[in-house]
Amino acid sequence: MIAIATQCFSPDLGGIEILMTGLADHLALAGLDIEVFADHVRSKEAPEFQRPYPIHRFGSIRPFRRWMKRRALVQAGLREGVSAIFADSWKSVAAAPDNSSIAVLAHGTEFPPGASPGKARRINAALRRARSIIASSHYTAGLVANFMVGVEAPVLVINPPIPPLPAAEPEALARIDAAIAGRGPVLATLARLEPRKGVDAVMRALPSLRKQHPGLVYLVGGAGADLTRLQSLAAELGVADGVVFLGQVTDPQTKAALLTRSDVYAMPSRRVGNSVEGFGISYVEAAWYGVPSLAGEDGGSADAVHDGKTGLLCDGADDAEVLSKLTRLLDDEALRRNFGAAAADLARTLTWPAALPRYLQAIGR
Repeated sequence: MIAIATQCFSPDLGGIEILMTGLADHLALAGLDIEVFADHVRSKEAPEFQRPYPIHRFGSIRPFRRWMKRRALVQAGLREGVSAIFADSWKSVAAAPDNSSIAVLAHGTEFPPGASPGKARRINAALRRARSIIASSHYTAGLVANFMVGVEAPVLVINPPIPPLPAAEPEALARIDAAIAGRGPVLATLARLEPRKGVDAVMRALPSLRKQHPGLVYLVGGAGADLTRLQSLAAELGVADGVVFLGQVTDPQTKAALLTRSDVYAMPSRRVGNSVEGFGISYVEAAWYGVPSLAGEDGGSADAVHDGKTGLLCDGADDAEVLSKLTRLLDDEALRRNFGAAAADLARTLTWPAALPRYLQAIGR
């Protein structure tokens, strides 16, 4: 049996949640016997989540939660035999029994450049137990390198894959068309609303962009603690009439329609403290629908958006550069079309059927 030890799993939302759920789903689809050992569902409004494989949930405070998860994994090993464990991060290695074959996933933020000596020792101790380390991007692999003293496990760069995405159906397109209300061109962001995603930088570019494109509309899908600030900023800038907050987008059809109607996916992410975009799976989802992206250059986004080929990279902390790159994309329809076609081709190489053999290689299968 293959076990997945994770703090992040559906129905909670987020990039790691999507990745770990996709990994579990596709291991099961490949006919492998798997069980998931996950933290409790954080979202009180999350829908019921069922899968054909067992999902064990653990609550309580973090140390006790890890102890319970470890005990459950030991019992599963005695009952069925656990051949390997995928840990969603070095933190989840603490839940793995000592005799486990562990593949540790690395995403970025959990490897801070300025880690305290104590934290650095904990990270290094976890990595020493790994059979392999799976980095989400070349940038993330570079962060991991700072903690590899005495670690024998190889670091494999496997960009987070996506499943084939659905075509938008007429009903979903009609809902998004109602929000667009005949305006255009269309900028879009679909993300957890937090400062590092750069939604505010896009908004600050809107007054200048609307001089050349008076019908410009910006669709923002997502929820988060930054929502109120962003709504206030739109009002202060005088662009609230051109910004549509769609709320949390969980329905695949709504996401498909939003991206299908977008001309540019705009998420000029930036570093906020130690928080940085380790990859950016939403860029790949936009690319699936032929949408070029503007991404931040700080972090792993260069693996998801190939600068000058599938979109543009910028310094997300520099408003002038964000404006300049958005202007270039909006003013040149042929450029957008070429970038979009290349983005769609790239997205179709970053799918689970292509990636799963590499994940299995990481655990020696």
